[in-house]
Amino acid sequence: MEETAMHVTPTDHGSVIGRDEPGRNPRRRVLVLCLLLPAIAVTWTCGSIGARPYLVPLPDARMDSVPAEPDVIIATLQTLVVGEGLTIRVSSPAEGYLETDWYDTVMQAPGGGSSLDPSRAVRLRFFADRLGDESTRLASEAVMRRTVDPSLEERENEIMAPPGHPGAELLVRVLSAMRASLASSSP
Repeated sequence: MEETAMHVTPTDHGSVIGRDEPGRNPRRRVLVLCLLLPAIAVTWTCGSIGARPYLVPLPDARMDSVPAEPDVIIATLQTLVVGEGLTIRVSSPAEGYLETDWYDTVMQAPGGGSSLDPSRAVRLRFFADRLGDESTRLASEAVMRRTVDPSLEERENEIMAPPGHPGAELLVRVLSAMRASLASSSP
């Protein structure tokens, strides 16, 4: 009796044609990639990895053009707000963002975020974005709460401190000190 030899052609990954190993199905790989890539792209573009939140400065935020790099501006502001007695909530010089904790303007101390008088507490925010030339657009906020309403999102309940308010005066003082500091350190 004669034995018949069977010719088997291996594929590039070592399996036999017509016999895919579990997890090696090319169609399955394409399907997995098609499902995974959009999820990765959404995560990457949301900016959830960085410290700077997806906030736009309030329409009445103070806007300045500063002849310095965003990271230098934010680093300078960090030093100045701490010197004024505020504590930093979020800071990222690389992303051009600084936000303080709530500051009680009556007690002149950190805190006040849970005060029943919303006009006492302010929070400073700074957004530094590079312009095309050799300057940075700096948006600055001194915000306070409109009302004490825990049902509102924090940003929905914030308004700029009006001129003459201790929070607005604090912001002007910090910005003046920043300009003086940057002017003395430039060549």
